[in-house]
Amino acid sequence: MRKYCSWFLSILILFIAVFIYSCGAKHQRVVRRSFYYWKSVFKLQPAEAGTLGNLNIETLYVKFFDVVWNDEEKKAEPVAQVNFAQLPSSIIAVTPVVFITNEALQQLSLSQADSLAANIIKLLAALAANPSLRLSKEIQIDCDWTATTKEKYFRLLTAFRNNNYCRGKILSATIRLHQLKFVSESGVPPVDKGLLMCYNMGNLRHPETTNSIIEPGEFKKYTKRLSLYPLSLDIALPVFDWWVWFRGEHYKGLIHSDEMKLPGSSNKKIIFQNDTLLNRYTFEKGDWLRYENSPVESLNEIANTLRHKLANDSINVILYHLDENSLSKYSTHELESIFDSFH
Repeated sequence: MRKYCSWFLSILILFIAVFIYSCGAKHQRVVRRSFYYWKSVFKLQPAEAGTLGNLNIETLYVKFFDVVWNDEEKKAEPVAQVNFAQLPSSIIAVTPVVFITNEALQQLSLSQADSLAANIIKLLAALAANPSLRLSKEIQIDCDWTATTKEKYFRLLTAFRNNNYCRGKILSATIRLHQLKFVSESGVPPVDKGLLMCYNMGNLRHPETTNSIIEPGEFKKYTKRLSLYPLSLDIALPVFDWWVWFRGEHYKGLIHSDEMKLPGSSNKKIIFQNDTLLNRYTFEKGDWLRYENSPVESLNEIANTLRHKLANDSINVILYHLDENSLSKYSTHELESIFDSFH
């Protein structure tokens, strides 16, 4: 009897150990590290190239061009085409990104969606034709579509998928937080996977907003039903900052931090005591600026929230964006911690 009990206890301990190991292994996922590159001229600064190497970045999501509406010509057309003044290292894969403005979709007729898709692919193929450019198998379309433009946008995406150039490629689309939360109105784009943009989650134009770029409490309001979203999702997180300009209670504009060197780390709010001309901006007495950034603590908190909500065995985490001014606000260890939070 003792021998039987001892044997049974051994088997039970082994079973528990295997179960615990299996549960632990189940939550280990492959995290692929990426950056967006959002400038029209591709030329890496030393700090940018160093960051790619230090963080073992695998992929750059490079904006190849924007699609905007030309009101004079009454047609959608490309602008801000990328110029590769320098080629990325051969160890970095490049994923082309095309940004389509919602205004272009609003003006576009439904019947024009197919021809626009063909024109976009034609230009995309021409820009990607350099044999020294190592392309990934993915093409990404970035658009903040709405309930009123989804029919035209989804038709355009379907035309993309049916084009011979896209055969064998992965077609992805960016998903804004409002499109995730109000999925019944926004619809689900006909693509292979989505890219959830985890930033710009507050009311930028409201004077009482603390940080419209990223706020973990606000983020949770959008992601309660995240696990039910029918597309597999990659994740984009912000590593940028800016100043929001107000005149009294009225929003005046957005000033990127590289346009104006101000002591943002110590002063979250600057009030002009006199009429001031600064870096070509004319501020009146009483105008004020609100500083907003992407604190690493907030980034890690959101990453941890996502880690528990996403069931992906592997996930692509993209930081927006590769820029030496933005990168100077973070240490390599802090940037690594963001990626590591998804494991």
